[in-house]
Amino acid sequence: MLPISTTDWQGLHPIDALFTSTSASCVCGLTVVDVHNDLTFFGQVVMLFLMQIGGLGIMTLATLVVHTMGYRFQMKESLLVQESLNQGGQAGIFDLIKRIIMYTFAIEGFFAILLAIHFYPEFGFSAIGYGIFHSVSAFCNAGFDLFGNYDSLCKRNDDYFLMTCLGMLIILGGIGFTVIYDFIHKRSWRKFSLHTKIVVIVNVIMIFAGAILLFLLEYDNPATIANMDVGGKFASTLFTSVACRTAGINTFDLASTEQISQFTMIVLMFIGASPLSTGGGIKSTTIFIIVMSMWAVFSGKNEIVIFGRRIPQKLRDQAFAIFTMGTIWVVTSGIILSIIDGEVHSLLEVIFETVSGFGTVGMGIGITNEWDILGKLILSLTMLVGRVGIMTFMLALIKQKSTLIKYPAENVMIG
Repeated sequence: MLPISTTDWQGLHPIDALFTSTSASCVCGLTVVDVHNDLTFFGQVVMLFLMQIGGLGIMTLATLVVHTMGYRFQMKESLLVQESLNQGGQAGIFDLIKRIIMYTFAIEGFFAILLAIHFYPEFGFSAIGYGIFHSVSAFCNAGFDLFGNYDSLCKRNDDYFLMTCLGMLIILGGIGFTVIYDFIHKRSWRKFSLHTKIVVIVNVIMIFAGAILLFLLEYDNPATIANMDVGGKFASTLFTSVACRTAGINTFDLASTEQISQFTMIVLMFIGASPLSTGGGIKSTTIFIIVMSMWAVFSGKNEIVIFGRRIPQKLRDQAFAIFTMGTIWVVTSGIILSIIDGEVHSLLEVIFETVSGFGTVGMGIGITNEWDILGKLILSLTMLVGRVGIMTFMLALIKQKSTLIKYPAENVMIG
């Protein structure tokens, strides 16, 4: 809101400032301001710090700070920390947090140097700032850029070096820090944890399945990729499939895509990234456990066994709870936003915007600027819930209690 933050020296409107701050700290990418043209260097630095804090995780940084100050966690607070970091107990949590910070700065620093060198012929010494900003934005899966006019990479969709660097940053930020740890220290598929194996399998399937679908659906669309050569078409759709997993950087006009393409992107955005990553969504491991649970039911099996390991019933219950709560939140928010919108935009467009916020993706189809105050507040809350995690958010609201009383069981007809 400070005058020094905007190029017109008027500062942002309080609601626009709140929306932008939420989008940056939740590493979403939905924006009502042009970061390049509307914000000064000071405003862009504020955005950079918000993205970095959001990428590392508010719970991660807060836990590290209060632990360093000698604070002793109460039981409920410990449960929230464990749920936020996807840990089964407190043992090793603070070592994990230190590794998260180390990996983050190492990866961002390496790619910032590559991008700065790449940008130098175009931007001169300003390339250093461009390199740092886009490295942080991509690794944190934020999706903000400094190219201006809300174009993202639409005018740079033939810059394959840039797309490769940003794509790798998005993937590294989205697979989660525990997976990165396994790749660095274990270096063997046989030694990888079950979590890492599931994340790798689901990410490969989702990225290439999404890319192939978008490639086929948009192949002849003159408003998107029809005018590109075959290699350019696949590169653009592959990058879009990667970015749909919560990064929000696009290489063609999403508003001009086919409706079935937009629905495909909605599915990818809703699933999102992986646990303990810089991304949002219900997470790749959640959808994997749900699919395997359904297969177990249909095949008459009582347990899910993957790579010689059994998935506990508690995790199966949590996966279905996360999916259900996420669906309810998105549908409810979409309905409210559609009512507020007065049906100016189609329901598909409204749901696309809602899922983009919940999955902290930030992919927009040109309607973000058109929301009124209430619409922006609803989207801000949706971004916050998506970044913190729907399970963590509900745990913070609902009091946990258990009982030793066991009641008689009785069957209920379902299906």
